[in-house]
Amino acid sequence: MMFSLLVPLLGIILGCKKEKVLVIGFVPSAEVEEIATTTKPLVDILSRKLNMKLKSYLATDYTALVEALGSNKIDIAFLPPFGYILAYEKYKADIILKAIRNGHAYYRSQFVVRKGSAKNLNDLKGKIWAYPDAASTSGYIFPKAYMLKIGIDPDKFFKDRIQTGSHDNAILAVYNNEADLATTFEGAENRLLKEYKDIKDKIEIIAYTDSIPNDGIVVRAGLDTVLREKIKQVFLELNDDKEAMEILKKVYSWDGIVPAKDSDYQVVRETMKLLNIR
Repeated sequence: MMFSLLVPLLGIILGCKKEKVLVIGFVPSAEVEEIATTTKPLVDILSRKLNMKLKSYLATDYTALVEALGSNKIDIAFLPPFGYILAYEKYKADIILKAIRNGHAYYRSQFVVRKGSAKNLNDLKGKIWAYPDAASTSGYIFPKAYMLKIGIDPDKFFKDRIQTGSHDNAILAVYNNEADLATTFEGAENRLLKEYKDIKDKIEIIAYTDSIPNDGIVVRAGLDTVLREKIKQVFLELNDDKEAMEILKKVYSWDGIVPAKDSDYQVVRETMKLLNIR
C-alpha cells in the first residue's frame, strides 16, 4: 500500500525535475523586438540540445540583466565584460564562455563620426556624444577611459550626451545627424549595411581603444555544477551548428565560442578602477 502511494509521488517529483525551466537573458544590441524574434530559434536549439525547457528574458539594459542574475530570475546571460564584472562583484556570477570575433577573443571600441567632420577627438569639443548604454564596456566604459588618458574629460568636453539603447542606434545617431560622435564595438556598422547601404560612405572611424576581452556567457551563482558543465558543453557544440552560429552572428556578431575564466577580465577591473566605478 505504501509502495503504491510512493510510486505516483515519485513520478510527480521526477516530473517536476524534468519540467525545470532554464531562463536565458539577452541584452539589446539592436531593437528589442528584433532580438526577441531572432533569438527564438537559438533558444529552441539550446532547449533541444539540453533536453530542457528554456525561456528567453529580454532585459532593457545590462544592469537589469545583472540584477536578474542576482535575484535568480535568470540562469544564463549574455553579458559584456563590464556587465560580467558587476555580476561577479555583486552576486558571484561566473563567466564560462566568451565570443570569438574575426578570429580573436578580444576587440576594441571605436570612435565614429560623420565622414570629414573631425580628424581627431579634440575636434569634437562642444559636440554631442552618442553611446549605447552607460554600463556598456565598448560603448561607454573603455571610450571614456581612453578619453581621460588623452586629456579629455567627457563630462565637461561635450555639449550633450545621448544614451541610445544599442550600438546600432548610436551609429545611426551619427548617420542621421543627431549626434557628432558615436562609440561602439569595432565593426558595429557592418550589421547596418543591409538596410543602410551607404553607411560606410557617410561615417568614418577616427580612433580605437586598447583591446578588450570579448563579451561572454555568464551563469548565476548556485547553479548546479553538473548542469553548468552541460550548458558549457552545449554552447561549445554550437560552433558546429550552422543555424545557431548564424543567429549569434546576426545578434551579437559572434563567429565562435571558446571557454573563458575570470582572470581574462582583469583589464576591465583595472579600467573600472581608473574611472572609480564600483
